[in-house]
Amino acid sequence: MIKSLRPLLLAGLLLPLAFSVTAAAINTGLSPNVEKAIKASKLQNNALSLVMIPLNGPGTPTIYNADVSVNPASTMKLVTTYAALEMLGPNHQWKTEFYTDGTLSGGILNGNLYLKGGGDPKLNMEKLWLLMRDLRANGVTQITGDLVLDRNFFMQPQLPEFNDDGNDDNKPFLVKPDSLMVNLKALRFVARNDNGRVLVSVEPPIASIRIENQVKAINSKQCTGGVRYNPVTQADGSVTVTVGGQLGDGCSSQTYLSLLDHATYTAGAVRAIWKELGGSIQGKDVLASTPKNAKVLARAFSPDLAEIIRDINKYSNNTMAQQLFLSLGAQFRTEADGDDAKAAQRVVRQWLGEKRNN
Repeated sequence: MIKSLRPLLLAGLLLPLAFSVTAAAINTGLSPNVEKAIKASKLQNNALSLVMIPLNGPGTPTIYNADVSVNPASTMKLVTTYAALEMLGPNHQWKTEFYTDGTLSGGILNGNLYLKGGGDPKLNMEKLWLLMRDLRANGVTQITGDLVLDRNFFMQPQLPEFNDDGNDDNKPFLVKPDSLMVNLKALRFVARNDNGRVLVSVEPPIASIRIENQVKAINSKQCTGGVRYNPVTQADGSVTVTVGGQLGDGCSSQTYLSLLDHATYTAGAVRAIWKELGGSIQGKDVLASTPKNAKVLARAFSPDLAEIIRDINKYSNNTMAQQLFLSLGAQFRTEADGDDAKAAQRVVRQWLGEKRNN
């Protein structure tokens, strides 16, 4: 969707909720700036449906193709977030927890460490670090068993691959939802030219990401976007990112990429943070459910839903919106639904039907 047109499309979606046409003067044309934006995007004028109304004070409503059916695109996030506010409540929170099936003695956890996801849409690196600091503060230093990821909160649907016309599978906005999603599965690459030497770093520093730095330092004060990132997945599952191009003196360049699956990313992030905190995990990474008799070691809660939806709508975050949609399904799932996407579709349709009848 064209960024310059998003506010206009948003106003169009809100029309049925906020406006009834009166005998007042109505503008049915487009402004020159809007027509220019449509033309620059190689679209026809009839590709846009638009409603703008003055919420307070004087003004003339603009209504253009308001009764034409169009693809609502990202404005559908308003339906998801509105439904979630009413059905889950503005104070709804998600939780993420560490459990163990072993015993703790002298800082050594003899057993497995389970990380149980609860579908948190905003479990970022800071929140994960705080959770692991709590684990460390509770006396855990060494873990003799495996790191077990419990990703069973959602009944995941089998969705078709999204055909992105940008032909770049590594864009963060294409990340799919997951019960144990950390940091939107994004890797932040930064290249810096410090006194003629280019350094490239990645956050979080996951061991399975390897960097081949081929960026040339140039004697120029002009900072341009001349750095390129070429990721290649290796046979062992690791990813080698060749960083090329050139960078002027004192300049920096950064980009965000999604290169790993959810399990590899989450396990790598946990191990990286735990190492920074002075801990160690001797076992391997495993996917499994948390045993019913496991003991909780640390727990973290997400921000309230009211805060989460601000991020979803303000930044039009696809992944967080899908995460919230599946959370609706998980909350109201029945045996007949099959997966949480179908459950969410059912309850949101019921909710919309009730709105229509009231």
